[in-house]
Amino acid sequence: MKLTVEQIDKIDVILDELGLEFLDIKLEIKDHIACQVEENMSSGETSFDASLVYVLKYWKSKLILRKSWLISNKKSFPKIVIQKLFKRFLIYNTTLLFFMILSFYFFQNYKKGINDSMFFSKYSTIIYSCFLAVYSVLWLKMYFQKIKTSYFYQFKQNFYLLFLFQFYMVFLSSASINYLCFSLILILTPFQLHTFYKHQQFINKYQLKCN
Repeated sequence: MKLTVEQIDKIDVILDELGLEFLDIKLEIKDHIACQVEENMSSGETSFDASLVYVLKYWKSKLILRKSWLISNKKSFPKIVIQKLFKRFLIYNTTLLFFMILSFYFFQNYKKGINDSMFFSKYSTIIYSCFLAVYSVLWLKMYFQKIKTSYFYQFKQNFYLLFLFQFYMVFLSSASINYLCFSLILILTPFQLHTFYKHQQFINKYQLKCN
């Protein structure tokens, strides 16, 4: 038995109230819940409201608000959101840590050459600012789409980190700081571009479906 638009909208409202703000994850969960409700109603003996209550009991443990230091130490998310983001953030943080250690090792071994290099003393801040300007344009594009996705959230987290390091480059300018910031933005660039691509891919599919 197919659910009506009004019934699907009711599921949507409930998920909003439970803190599922990322549209990509919310739509995935909404589809699962709708299918389970339809399956319960297929016998014709159970009403929509009764089926929805039954299915939400099954999802209750997955929708409890939790915090995760890996994702955010200030904000709570439904447990299932944390589970879906955990692997993504774990891969990102592990890769970032690995390459930053390699970068630090390189700096320690070639510190004298970097200190004497005109490239790092004069142009690293400019190059960093250019990268940050590109990310600012991408951030604004996603922001004005007014659709929150888990990819946009991840992009924002990295963008704020890069924006913070911009101040270190300007006010604490040194070869070591410039090298650290320059390495950071190079390491984060593949993640940022991939995250932006995944966000746009979802938006395009969502808008195509709506039209």
